[in-house]
Amino acid sequence: MKFELSHRKIRIRVAGLVVEENKILMIAHKKGSEIYWLLPGGGVEYQESLDNALKREFLEELGLTVEVGDVALIADSIEPHGKRHIINIVFWCYLMNTSIRLGNDKILYDFSFKSISELTDVVMYPPLNEYIIQMLQNKNEQIYKGSLWIP
Repeated sequence: MKFELSHRKIRIRVAGLVVEENKILMIAHKKGSEIYWLLPGGGVEYQESLDNALKREFLEELGLTVEVGDVALIADSIEPHGKRHIINIVFWCYLMNTSIRLGNDKILYDFSFKSISELTDVVMYPPLNEYIIQMLQNKNEQIYKGSLWIP
């Protein structure tokens, strides 16, 4: 979903934080030769609720059914030159089934449950690595993380 403000647009992206056996479910995207990791999720469509968008994205990307819980964190991704502004809303999610399969979208590359030690070293967009680690270690109660952008 994109909201138009004069000639500019804001995209809302929902994502799910699934933790199983102290590991985080992540999905890899590949653009050209670049591989990066994200929490499963995607854009919200017009007149689609945040939780329904997230359920749809899990099903499309990984063939998974999830229960959507509370908001885990919120962060902006604002490109410094004004080209992109994404509001990232991350929810705690719980798997209703465990039969994972990678979806058909060409950008989808891989999926994995990453341990906290692995999460430190992966390229992640937006760069939520440190915040997720802090949340899992109960060291950060702040939900809004501010503006995050990696050039």
